[in-house]
Amino acid sequence: MPEVEFAESLENAGDSIVYRHVIPRFLWKLQNRMGLGQEKKMIEAGATFDRICAKYIDAKREEIRSQGTDHDHSNKECEDLLTYFIKLDTSKYQLLNPNDEKFLRDTIVSLIVAVRDTTSSALTWFFWLISENPNVEAKIRHEITNLPKTATSQERPWSPIDHKEFLNKLVYLHAALYEAMRLYPPIPLERKTSVNSDVLPSGHKIDANSAIIFPIYALGRMRSVWGEDALEFKPERWVSETGGLRHEPSSKFFVFNSGPRTCSGKHLAMIAMKTVVVAILQNYDIKLVKGHKIEPKPRLSLHMTHGLRVTLTKRYSA
Repeated sequence: MPEVEFAESLENAGDSIVYRHVIPRFLWKLQNRMGLGQEKKMIEAGATFDRICAKYIDAKREEIRSQGTDHDHSNKECEDLLTYFIKLDTSKYQLLNPNDEKFLRDTIVSLIVAVRDTTSSALTWFFWLISENPNVEAKIRHEITNLPKTATSQERPWSPIDHKEFLNKLVYLHAALYEAMRLYPPIPLERKTSVNSDVLPSGHKIDANSAIIFPIYALGRMRSVWGEDALEFKPERWVSETGGLRHEPSSKFFVFNSGPRTCSGKHLAMIAMKTVVVAILQNYDIKLVKGHKIEPKPRLSLHMTHGLRVTLTKRYSA
């Protein structure tokens, strides 16, 4: 979606959600009812989402109608997600209704929020960390050199689809991405609400309808969880003695959530990030602009306050 207005609305909505976590509930509810303060931006963002998403939904419905009424998913490999949900057979579900514009609108916004900010945030912190740790970057580059040589013609560029099996073999790159997300998780906190009273594994009692916040940013830096070197950028902690990827329970590495709420796009996200890293490191040297200040920006997604300013130098193969 190229609309700058849509992107700005996402930013404003994210700021409003963070704002709701730091002020009393009754206050932001009152502001929302009266259309004041930060809540005014949330209301305006919602109106923007409705208007722009409606345009895409209407266009997609018209496209589907022009192609006929075939509702089977025999050609699902060629379908985009919006088409998939519009054609969804809801006889198997109680709550899904593709004819409900709000359902489709929420689906579009949810998918964009889940993919857009998280992947870009993770890659931004990753490239900063390897620029500060040249030994890690050197190991990643060495691992990448084992990828197959590809056609140089512009008709057939290097494709992650053609070489997915090789991306899966980039264990150290995978470990470095995990380590970057451990220290700088794309979503720095999660909020859950308990349906019933319960007791956590730690022994803490939780009442029904309690708001529980998981500080993922803090969890990734706890020495009691990750050891005395918890603050170090150390991809080796994710590599097993046999050279494979070391498994850590999701309750410890909460970046992709846990249990039934585990991110359904986890593997797709890792393939996408590896593809970007390989494409950039094969073609460019990266150097952080001298004096550029790096600090986290407190938002729904963990961005850099001043962005990441680097210089790229083209690499030439011998």
